[in-house]
Amino acid sequence: MLAGADHPLSLDHLRRLTDCFGIVQHASHALPDYRSGYTTDDNARALTAVVKYHRLHEDGVSVELATRYLAFVLYAQTRDGRFHNIIGYDRKPLDTVGSEDCFGRALWSLAWVLLAPPRDGLVGPAEEMLHRGLEWLPRLEHPRGKAMGITALYQWSLARPGEGGRAGELARGLASDLVGCYEQHRRPGWEWLLPEMTYANAKLPEALFRAYQVTGEEEYLEIARRTMGFLCEKTFVGDMLCVVGNDGWYSAESEGPPRYDQQPIDAAGMVEAAIAGFDATGEVGYLRRAWSGLQWFFGRNPDGVSLYDPETGGCFDGLMETGANRNRGAESAISLLMAGLSVLEARRRVSWHMLSAEKERGESEEGEGARLRLQGG
Repeated sequence: MLAGADHPLSLDHLRRLTDCFGIVQHASHALPDYRSGYTTDDNARALTAVVKYHRLHEDGVSVELATRYLAFVLYAQTRDGRFHNIIGYDRKPLDTVGSEDCFGRALWSLAWVLLAPPRDGLVGPAEEMLHRGLEWLPRLEHPRGKAMGITALYQWSLARPGEGGRAGELARGLASDLVGCYEQHRRPGWEWLLPEMTYANAKLPEALFRAYQVTGEEEYLEIARRTMGFLCEKTFVGDMLCVVGNDGWYSAESEGPPRYDQQPIDAAGMVEAAIAGFDATGEVGYLRRAWSGLQWFFGRNPDGVSLYDPETGGCFDGLMETGANRNRGAESAISLLMAGLSVLEARRRVSWHMLSAEKERGESEEGEGARLRLQGG
């Protein structure tokens, strides 16, 4: 069950959107829209989600889906180690090479396969693909691609501790670039790495938390704290998440973040970044943020609208001024799954009941004394 929300985690909608090749990008209401084709972005996200699902549930469906999504990623990888992203329903790539976000996300999914393989036979292909892609990491130019690359390196370092030195070296280069972005764009009242907040904002501080864990560089942790704090300042009203809407995004010159349309990927990103913050610091305030991010899906958002569809187990595509977008595409369904799985994993690793106890005692959000003890360690 989802933590504190009486709704089961389900792979039903992923199966509905998945054919023999991969997961279809968009949906018309709950039906897969085959005209939209496929993306490596969605298949890599789906691969990560079902690997995490299998680690918790050890079911056969997740093994079947992981095999299919990994085969898609293999098909999408180019000879030089990068990836096509957009692939038509006729299985023909529609781009020469995908975005850097797509590249980092693909490596992240491969590292997850190595960390928690649902089937032994998936390890070899995943390892070969990841190693083919590693040489491109120092060549990344865009901050979100670098951030995704860092999260991939973090997972790789967990899966292959013997490669920790190389992972740290690569992560240090990427994280130092993100620090440079922060120093370039920060100003009074704007503690951020870019001139705008757009999509998947929480991935940037998440990457710096993970870079600190891989390298031990205190500077990365300090800037992760600052930028995560600033993001939370702009996207939380009390303990309710209100993610940056895509209607014009949010810049340093804006009066405030646009309210609509809010996207599930941003709520899931907040969950993952907050848990990374907890992993790096042990501070309970980050787990509260993760919990609030999960609750966004179930109606604890500014409009009180649930994005969860109990009939299909899917997730509506966004929160608009007119209500929920009734389409239930791949990105949204995976975002809900990732948020729920991340919280469930955290519950298994920590004494979650202490979170409520600390909250009742009124500990400050970032209080140094507010820490949770790891179970079994």
